[in-house]
Parts: sequence; C-alpha cells; structure tokens
Amino acid sequence: MNFAMATSARTDGYQKTSVPTKNRILDAAETLFVEKGFAATSLRAIADLASVNLAATHYHFGSKEGLLAATIHRRVEPINRSRLEKLDCLEAESTPDVKSVVRSFLEPVIESMTGTLPSLIARLYGEPESVSRPLLEREFGAVFDRYIVALQRALPKAEESELRWLFHFSIGAMIHMLNFPSPPSMPPDALTREEAFARLESFILAGLTQGMEAELDAKVELS
Repeated sequence: MNFAMATSARTDGYQKTSVPTKNRILDAAETLFVEKGFAATSLRAIADLASVNLAATHYHFGSKEGLLAATIHRRVEPINRSRLEKLDCLEAESTPDVKSVVRSFLEPVIESMTGTLPSLIARLYGEPESVSRPLLEREFGAVFDRYIVALQRALPKAEESELRWLFHFSIGAMIHMLNFPSPPSMPPDALTREEAFARLESFILAGLTQGMEAELDAKVELS
C-alpha cells in the first residue's frame, strides 16, 4: 500500500469515529511526525488526515511547533509523572540504592511501550537540535534534575557534573534501544521487551557505578 492509499485509509477511519477534534488532530500529527519527521509534515496534511479544516489546527495548537509540543507532551507526561511517583515512594521509605533509582526511571517506559511511542521518541531525538532541544528541556529537564538529586544520594562520593554526564549517556542508551530493539544481525524479537530492558538496566548500572569509580581513580592518580 502506498502512502497516499494508507493516508486515505487512515482518514476514513478517523471519519467514522466520534473522537474529539483535538484528539483527532493529535493522533494525525503523531502518525505523520513519526512517518515523515517535523520538517516534512505540514499542518495541511495533518488537517486532511484528521478530517478537520486547517483553522482547527491553528485554533487548538497555534502553530506546527505548538502541535509537535502537544503531541510529545501527551505521550511523555504520563511517563514522567509515573517516574516521579515511583521515586517519591522509594524516597519515602529510605534512601534508595542506584538500582532502585534506575529501575524507577525505566519501568514507566516499559509499561508505556505501545503503539508509536518508541518511534515518536526516537524521531524526536533525531530531529535537529533547534527543534528537539527546547522540547526535551521542557519535558525532561525538571525530571532529569530530580533524578540527579536521587543519584547523588545513592552515590554520595559522586560529583554532580559527572553524574549528569553519566545519566545523559544512560538515557542515550535507552533511546537507542527504543529505536533499535536488538543488535545488528539479530532478529528484532531476539529478546522479550522485559529481557531487553533488564540488559539495559544492567548496562546503565555498570556505567553509573563503574564510571564513578573510574573517575575517582583518575582523580587519585592526578593528585
């Protein structure tokens, strides 16, 4: 099925639903942003796919940038809310260890791995920095800072700047796995989702703990 036929089929599906206009626009935007990227997606194409007039996209979202922000927020906000709830529960009981902190960050992603979410997040990280960075700062900045505080408590000898770099690399590994669920030359379903994330968790834990040990050893050698 070519793209025009696929778009026609999706449009017919939207027309037969009673989904509110705003949600239809968001659904269409998500589909096209994932398929074509931000630059190649027009508001006209989104309106056509959602079976609404162009004015409706401006009324609800103001601009294509505003629509992209709303599309990302709709998917990411529940994940981040769950992360912070899990972290709050951990910290209410005691000072959590590194593994518990990392797991509270990853679990909401595993629980939300449905539909186009992995492709949407991967697409966002693949956009030019002028498009992606403001959205990433808005959606993840405060959550990132909150996790750095938790990691500092779990790794009291770690310097904040070093933790920021290590956690930044850890998130990069997660994004890579969302986009490519298995290594080259292995089938995409080589592991279950849970098995793949268990390996990712082990990788991140090693990076955080051994990375900090290597940094401390380097400082000792220089002193």
